[in-house]
Amino acid sequence: MGAWTAVIAALDDNERFRSRVSVYLHPLGGRPIIWHVVRALRDVTPPPGEVRLLHRATAPLDLGEAAGPIVYQPVESGEDAIALRAAVTALGMTALIDGAAPLVTSPTIARLLRAGEAGVASLSTDSDYGQPLAVAGEGPALASADDPRLPVGAARVSPTAPIELLRVVDRHSLSDAAVGIRDRVVRAHEARGVSFLLPDTSWIDVDVRIGADTMIYPGAVIEGASEIGSECVIGPYCRIVEAVVGRGVELGGWNFVARTHVRNHAVVEPYDRRSVD
Repeated sequence: MGAWTAVIAALDDNERFRSRVSVYLHPLGGRPIIWHVVRALRDVTPPPGEVRLLHRATAPLDLGEAAGPIVYQPVESGEDAIALRAAVTALGMTALIDGAAPLVTSPTIARLLRAGEAGVASLSTDSDYGQPLAVAGEGPALASADDPRLPVGAARVSPTAPIELLRVVDRHSLSDAAVGIRDRVVRAHEARGVSFLLPDTSWIDVDVRIGADTMIYPGAVIEGASEIGSECVIGPYCRIVEAVVGRGVELGGWNFVARTHVRNHAVVEPYDRRSVD
């Protein structure tokens, strides 16, 4: 697979969210929904040569430096199809993906791109006859459709896991996406030597780091870029926010630790609050 371009369509409105915040900027695992899409695209080998993000002119998006270089393109209402055709029309392989699909993974995108080398391909299930989650192919072939998101005669590509097809369109689908993100994050930490007594009850943001042989009790919430050392015990219903917990620490339970440091081998009694406001 050679050079390719990624185009993200972030053109839905907020009507079903009932929010002043763009659906694409709602937090999921400590990061905006659309950040997860960008990260999946950049994790493909090779990564895209360019990432273009089409958004409503009335709802500007800015993911900051952490997301890497992005070309932001505002789109006026009623000009979606025209803007999308212009974004994908250049020669070369292009992937057009929905910006509200935070669970799509880089292996699935790579599979879609490989299929796109033989003609236009779409990411969908065999029973999905609506708008695909993503399409890939040569730019002019995508631009030949009235709406590049709905190419005619595209080959169907299945995702690595069905949950990747989830599109966040309302508060309930956002909670479904949160479950998917939680499960991935927990499994990644388990693979690195962390134990969870009841993983379905814990919440760990995507930027959290946890050392090996640490035990996480039920109900724990660890947020932001928190760092937990090795051989710790994080008791039940603790909440840790942007904090550093040293090696061998025991939090008794129901503790609140925010924006502070807990020294190595400290024992913190239950219901203790430690924070820097």
